Amino acid sequence: MAGMLSAIHPILWGNGLRIGKLDGQGRFLATMMGTHADMVPFQGPQCHDHAMTVARVPARKYYWDAELLVDTQIAVEHWYGFDTLTIVPDAYNFEVEALGAKFIYSDDAMPTVDTTDPLIKSPADLDRIGSLDPARGRIPMGVETARLICTKASGILAAGFFCSPWSLLCQAMSYPKAIRAMKRDPAYMQELFDWAENDVIFPYLKAQRAAGVKQSFGADAWAAFPNLTPALIEEWIIPSVVRLRQRAKAELGMSASAGGAAGDYCEEDPARFDKKIAFDCWRAAGKVGFINMAFSAMGRTQLWDMRWLQEFAVQEGGRRKLPIMASLNGRFVRDSAPEQIVAKIREWIEIMGRDGRLIIFIGNVPADTPPANVHTAVHAVHTLGRYPIAANLAKIQIDVPRFVPFDEWLKGRPEEETILRARG
Repeated sequence: MAGMLSAIHPILWGNGLRIGKLDGQGRFLATMMGTHADMVPFQGPQCHDHAMTVARVPARKYYWDAELLVDTQIAVEHWYGFDTLTIVPDAYNFEVEALGAKFIYSDDAMPTVDTTDPLIKSPADLDRIGSLDPARGRIPMGVETARLICTKASGILAAGFFCSPWSLLCQAMSYPKAIRAMKRDPAYMQELFDWAENDVIFPYLKAQRAAGVKQSFGADAWAAFPNLTPALIEEWIIPSVVRLRQRAKAELGMSASAGGAAGDYCEEDPARFDKKIAFDCWRAAGKVGFINMAFSAMGRTQLWDMRWLQEFAVQEGGRRKLPIMASLNGRFVRDSAPEQIVAKIREWIEIMGRDGRLIIFIGNVPADTPPANVHTAVHAVHTLGRYPIAANLAKIQIDVPRFVPFDEWLKGRPEEETILRARG
């Protein structure tokens, strides 16, 4: 009941009954479900390697210790002042690693699949590999991570995680072999999807549900454009998303949302940016998520004409434009001067924020991103994005905000002991 009431207030606030104050999560809900909040929210981004680097904890502990991973990301995301928390590990690796794929391990980065020796080399390998054993590899750690996310970072975005079927197949057999099978041998590809959904992912979801996890999100970056065209997403990804969602609901009483990042427009060459293809990608992406929105994540968004995304949101929204989740490209945030980041945020709020329903985040924060750049991005969004939006945003001066160094800020926090223990 308390959770329902905490959700109702921001929804009412966003729809005109502006009583009381909004917290970060309320700001997100008011924007998604209403016209706008008190300011443009800054959603917590994926930042597992970056959080590990900021907190100076070793990768060989961080990626095997659920409490350390969750506590570290909670602390770092609170330090930055994101409006929501997004706690996630290297979500693409758990299942395929437990199935026996060869991996490369590092002292300062997440585990990475060894693409030179793929797990699946021929159709006969499926019988050899068999089904996922939830007791193998880091699957138990993944289940515990999902449970801790849902208890320590509870809220609308708190969820377990899994690798969506298509991305799992790319991890297991390499993207070139997977796309060749999709285009040339659809019967084999359907067999692969059935195996990924039912013999690999579903046992992982079942283990998460047994631990009390009620919703789980499936990452699917290999389904972004141009890895897959909108037509292939419609043909393969969306039916898979529906099958997995329906089975999880019917058999586990659980929400399972696969296909995360499917349809994300990630064309790298600005000379090839194409408005029609971008719109087709965003339409396909809208059929994957739990709510239709105008969404960007990993693309070179700093080079986009964001009037396209605004136009799409207005055109597809009908009576009220779709909510826009606009991501600052991770490399752009890492490599730019703070004033360049501020200029981009000022431009985006001018184009997409005046009529509300805008959320800004960073697609993925690279490990070596200067913290000052992230603090500047959050400060700029929360300053320039205050409603009503200032008539002349160019007159608002945004400087690099003062911030307490992480180690000093961490003192006395609940996560301090876990992080200091990991440092040894």
